[in-house]
Amino acid sequence: MHAITSEDDNLAEVAADLGARLTRFNEIHAGPLGTRHIALTARNEGGAIIAGLTAEAFWNALYIHLLWVDKGYRNQGYGTSLLHRAEHLASEAACVYVYLSTFEFQAPRFYARHGYTVIGELVDVPPGSRRQWYCKTLRNAG
Repeated sequence: MHAITSEDDNLAEVAADLGARLTRFNEIHAGPLGTRHIALTARNEGGAIIAGLTAEAFWNALYIHLLWVDKGYRNQGYGTSLLHRAEHLASEAACVYVYLSTFEFQAPRFYARHGYTVIGELVDVPPGSRRQWYCKTLRNAG
């Protein structure tokens, strides 16, 4: 067996190479991903980002990497607007599902209010909390 090496010095390059290899494998078995990266922001009058969302649409799903709203702008509709805009873009890209993860101390109630349901969780990650995965069906999957 060959030695296992820690690739600390060229982590980004190795990660990109491995990702490309896995993508090729996946596409052979499931068809082209058709990946579309999404970045949405809300900015204040000075141009500073006050809220944002990043996501990736592939196959028939949208994965939301993150949704963040600056503390001073929370509870003003920015999170909802970003989420709805991402869902709209997902529908345009023929996505059936939107999914994401959040920590118990972040926004699980927010996602539940918007029709997302828990599909999995890791208890005690981070210690004393839990990480939860949520999913929402945008249209009939059948």
